[in-house]
Amino acid sequence: MLPALHDTGSGEAVLFLHAFTLDASQWDHQVAALSDHLRCVRADLWGCGASPPPPEGEPTLDAFAAAVLAALDSRNIERVAVVGLSMGGYLAFALWRLAPQRISALVLCNTRATADAAGSRDERLAMAEQVEREQSVESIVEPMVERLLSPGAQAEAHIVDPVRGRIRRCTPAGIAFAQRAIAARPDSTALLASITVPALVIAGAKDAVIPTSEVLAIADGIPGARYVELDCGHVSNLEVPRAVNEQIAGFLIPARMAP
Repeated sequence: MLPALHDTGSGEAVLFLHAFTLDASQWDHQVAALSDHLRCVRADLWGCGASPPPPEGEPTLDAFAAAVLAALDSRNIERVAVVGLSMGGYLAFALWRLAPQRISALVLCNTRATADAAGSRDERLAMAEQVEREQSVESIVEPMVERLLSPGAQAEAHIVDPVRGRIRRCTPAGIAFAQRAIAARPDSTALLASITVPALVIAGAKDAVIPTSEVLAIADGIPGARYVELDCGHVSNLEVPRAVNEQIAGFLIPARMAP
């Protein structure tokens, strides 16, 4: 089952992978800034945005990564730079495990290489059961807003209201699939040394979900990776879109002036 794939612009292809509880529209700012120079492709996780419900079977990020590769094949896209934030970063690691030859560069934002600790896994599984039991995502909207955004961003309606809307565009089945798949993901720390493509790693100084030390560990583990720390919370591309756009543009299209 192929996920929804949004495809804008022309040039070298860049695959954007969204964070947990959001959807591909998370990357609207980046598409607006970069699609004159890059082909911006965004995938919705199953059960989120415009994607169909999750398939039957054990939820894994590898299964979704394989489906994303098949969706790229359907668009005749052979090789991509991959930009992933949080869960999108976990998916980027899954893609590297499955098909490293198809990745030309990596941008890893507000993510970690390690697997969940036991307590975090338990919390994920509890949320999956909660939304399935309630058949609604409404009870997780405000708690997720508080986790995803820094206090300053939460006071900005133009930032926080779209985040609420994106969470509500995820179905209970989509949230449950994501949480169970993330909880089951392997530790990717040993994978870092094998990443031979150019890599940019972005952290948020006010990130309440993933400490900067864990993001820096990714940059330290990838040979030659560039590390940048921005003044923002977990969803850096929504809180400081201009800064993230400049970093991605400078990294992926260095011959052009960053927007």
